[in-house]
Amino acid sequence: MKKSSNVYTILIVFLLLMQQIISGCTTTVTKDIQKEELIKEDPRKEELVKEEIHKEEEDLFGQYLYKFICSACHTLPDTGDYDYTPEEWSAITDSMYDTMEHRKLITLKEVEKIKDYLENTSQKK
Repeated sequence: MKKSSNVYTILIVFLLLMQQIISGCTTTVTKDIQKEELIKEDPRKEELVKEEIHKEEEDLFGQYLYKFICSACHTLPDTGDYDYTPEEWSAITDSMYDTMEHRKLITLKEVEKIKDYLENTSQKK
C-alpha cells in the first residue's frame, strides 16, 4: 500500500509540473502571437516603439552629460527655473564650449547631446 501511495504522489507531482511547463509555453506563444498581430495590424508600430526607446536613451545620456560634465565647471541651474527656448539653450551651450579649456573636457558630439537634452526639457514645459 505504501509503495502505490508513493507512485501516486510522484505521478501527481509530475502532472502538476507538466501543467506548469505547458502553461508557461502557452503564455509565451500567446504573447508572441499578439506581438505579431500588432505588427501586422500596423507595421510602423514596432519601428515607432524602437524610435521612442532610442529617444529616451539619448535623453538619459544627455542628462548624464549635463549633470556630470557641466557640473565640473559650475553649479547646475534647475532647467525648469528658466524659460529659455531651445535656440537660447543651444547658444548658451555653444558659448560655454567656445573656449579651449572646455574643449579638453568635452567633445563636440557630447555638446550636441547636452543641447538635445536641454532643448527637449525646454519643450516639455
